[in-house]
Amino acid sequence: MMKDNGYFRLQAASSVRCTLSTMCYLVQTVRDMTDISSRIHCTIVLILLCDMRTCTPISHACITASMRAATDSERSTVSASLPIFEEMENRLSSLERRLRTVEQPVWQISSKEEDWEICAEGPCKCVPELKSVSCWRYDLLDLPPTQVVPTDVLRLDLGNNQLTALNKNTFGNMTLLQHLDLSSNLIEHLTSNLFLSLHSVANVRLSSNLLKEMQYNQFFGLRNLRILDLSSNRLCTLPEGLFLSNTLLVLLDLSFNRISLLPSATFRGLGNLEELLLGKNRLVKLPVLIFQDMNRLKRLALEENRLKELPNDVFQDLTSLKELDMRDNRLTELPKGLLSTLVKLEILELSSNRISRIDARAFYGMTTLRELRLGHNHIKHLPLGLFDHATSLERLILYGNRIEILIRGVFRSLYNLTSLFLQSNRLKILQSGVFDDTPNLQKLQLESNDLSFLPAGSMDAISSIQQIRLSRNPWHCDCRASYVASWLRKRFASYANLTNALQIQKMLIVTGNWSVWEFGAGATCRGPGILGGQSLLRLTFHELCEGQWASMKGIVPRLPLDIIASSVIPHATERNKI
Repeated sequence: MMKDNGYFRLQAASSVRCTLSTMCYLVQTVRDMTDISSRIHCTIVLILLCDMRTCTPISHACITASMRAATDSERSTVSASLPIFEEMENRLSSLERRLRTVEQPVWQISSKEEDWEICAEGPCKCVPELKSVSCWRYDLLDLPPTQVVPTDVLRLDLGNNQLTALNKNTFGNMTLLQHLDLSSNLIEHLTSNLFLSLHSVANVRLSSNLLKEMQYNQFFGLRNLRILDLSSNRLCTLPEGLFLSNTLLVLLDLSFNRISLLPSATFRGLGNLEELLLGKNRLVKLPVLIFQDMNRLKRLALEENRLKELPNDVFQDLTSLKELDMRDNRLTELPKGLLSTLVKLEILELSSNRISRIDARAFYGMTTLRELRLGHNHIKHLPLGLFDHATSLERLILYGNRIEILIRGVFRSLYNLTSLFLQSNRLKILQSGVFDDTPNLQKLQLESNDLSFLPAGSMDAISSIQQIRLSRNPWHCDCRASYVASWLRKRFASYANLTNALQIQKMLIVTGNWSVWEFGAGATCRGPGILGGQSLLRLTFHELCEGQWASMKGIVPRLPLDIIASSVIPHATERNKI
């Protein structure tokens, strides 16, 4: 291909000493080229003309200088050229990372009998008994050339240093190595053959580096690899078939990266994988076959991504999955069939999404589910029969939604439920008998709703409850509230092992604000009249139904006094029923 004149000027300058002024001239020459292939070709020549560690800063200096010196008419031309410089810098950076691995020094690898004695003389810590070499937190910029590493080393720790690259021969002949730690460094690139000789390695940690890409054969040869940690890097995608030779892999951590796209065959061959961590990335969608053949996977983490919807068969092979975390995504619905193959799932985390619609058969077949988290969504309605198959459910988290009413039967089949979190909804109505299907409920949170009363008998089925929170509701303390007050007193009497009404009343006075007792903690009246601000728990039947408020309005109480008289008001049995 014919190159423009700038290319020949650059070639002519190749024998000139690489000073800042020379580099500025060359960068300016490249900037003025009109042919894109010439720019790319000359970029490679540029990087060969200068020191690899200073080329990019020099390019920045030249760009800045040329922009400052430009006239108003020239500024537009410079601005238009910025994408070209960005492309040039990216290519320079990529080439620099690769060439830097060639320049890196290599420590001494030896198979002599006295290896471990010599190893101890180097800067790193050697433990012959464990066949371990540790250079952890030595602030290494490069591998120490004076360090001898025996070929029969089993554990090698290079974590918490400042390594930016590794020579392809760094781990040569270390065929017995089992644990390799390269975490918390500044590594930007790994040569394709770096791990080729590590046939026995089982654990590789590469977390907290600056890796942006992976070669398709990066882990080729690691036949015994079981744990691979690539978290907290800058990976944007992964090549197909990256883990084809790592069939024994059990745990793969790819969290805290920038992955936005995963090809369908990314995890092909990982039939033994038990834990896959993909949280805190930028995933927008998942291919339908992304988890193909992962029938041993037990934990899948997809939290804090950007998933809006999922293919209906995406989980079809995950028949052993026990924990699925999809919190903090952008899901809007749970359709029928999406989760139906997860027959062994025990924990399902779907909090902090945008779910507004749940199909009545969304949890069909999930008989082993113990914990379901749906907090902070947009749920307004729970369809009848939704939990019919979730017979093992123990914890149900629904706080922070928009639920206004709970109808009788909505919790049908939840006989094993012990904790129910419904705080921070918009609940106005709880139908009588709504908790009849949850007799083993121990913890119920209803604070921060719009409840003004509870219908008589609505709480009778949960007689063994240990904790209930009713604060921050607009309780209207008239006769309708007498059921709640009576129920709370009975529960407290049982909790405090009190049987005498006078003892209960005395204990109510002694315990102050009831901060030590969580039954009805903070449940206060919004009104009416002088009852506003008073604790619902402390109010007696007389105060609620026969007190000043009832007299003012001429209301004749219609509830029988014996609702609470037997446990609260002394000699109440002597009074006539109304």
